[in-house]
Order: sequence, then structure tokens, then C-alpha cells
Amino acid sequence: MAITKEEWLNKLKGWVQAWRFESPEYQQALFYAIAKLLTEAQNNVDTIASQTFISEAEGSSLDLHGSERDVARVAEELDPSYAIRIRNFTNYSNKVSIKTLVDALLIMGTSTINEDFNSVVFADRESFTDRGQLLFESILNSFTIVVDNQTHSPYSFCDREQFIDREEFVGTTESPIELFNAIIAAVNKVKAFGTLYRVYERSGA
Repeated sequence: MAITKEEWLNKLKGWVQAWRFESPEYQQALFYAIAKLLTEAQNNVDTIASQTFISEAEGSSLDLHGSERDVARVAEELDPSYAIRIRNFTNYSNKVSIKTLVDALLIMGTSTINEDFNSVVFADRESFTDRGQLLFESILNSFTIVVDNQTHSPYSFCDREQFIDREEFVGTTESPIELFNAIIAAVNKVKAFGTLYRVYERSGA
């Protein structure tokens, strides 16, 4: 709550000796000027602070809230309705949402997301180290996306029961790079700003 000029004046009087106010024509005017400046400064701070809240922000400040959440203002849209749309924005920068997004793009299998701060394996009665466990160098504010091998299994095998025709697909020995480009583009869109991540594909062995 803003402090008035008179309240600031009373505070300032408590900071100096009382005899300084024996000549009101000088000291009083000086302290009133200081009190006014402090009041204006506090009002400016309070105004700026209020703009950090979506429900109180206006104009360009509200546009900034929308930009941070990738919610653009519709042409001629007023602040009240725009603020409602911004507040209803769904956060997709969490592990569950990112995993769902990545899994929808995969050819086969599912993904696993490990946050670096929680990726260390401890040797205790509940942990087992096997070929499926991946160890990563810990990086601050980072996470790792591990996907199953995306090499598509061939539909046909060359044996006595198969004949090569236009409908047969032999398969491939490499995962499509387009798939991983799509994963990177999708994750870049929803991850938190300043957060790093890595994408690993398990071998087909």
C-alpha cells in the first residue's frame, strides 16, 4: 500500500534532530520535497509490481505476459478478455506433457525422460545395473529424452515363402532423421526457456 507524502514526512522527521525544524521556511520545504520524491518513487514501484500480475497488467505489459506464453492478442481484443485467455494457458513444459508429445511422434516404442538432477544410479538393494541403464553427465537445468530404437522392422524376409513384388517392403537399417527433427522442433516449442535437453536413441541390439 502506498505511503502518503505526510506519512513520509513524519518518517523523515524521525531520522534527524528536532532542531532542524526550527526554521520551517527552509527545512520544512526541503523535507516536503524529499517526501514528495519518495512518494512518487514508491508509486512507480507499486505500478510496475502490479503489472507483473496478469489480472492487473494492462496494454503492453499484458502483451508481454501473452508473448511469454505464446498467446497472441487477437486484433482489437480488450485487456479483460485477453487476460482471461492468458490465465487459461496450459503449461506443456512438464515431464508428462513432453513425454506424451514425443511418444505421439515415435514410430515404435515409448520415450523416457530423465531429469539430470535425478539421473544418478545408486547401488542399493532396490537398484540393478544392466544393459538398459544409461548414465549421463549431470548438467544443471537439463533433461534427457531416451527413445526406443526407431529402425523400422522389415515387413518381409527373403526366404522360400516370400516373393518380391510392388507391395513388399524390405525395411531400413537407419532411423529416419526426419523423426528426430520433428521431436526437436516439438520439444523446443514447449520446453521452459533456458532449459537444455538431449535426445538419445537406444541401439537396436
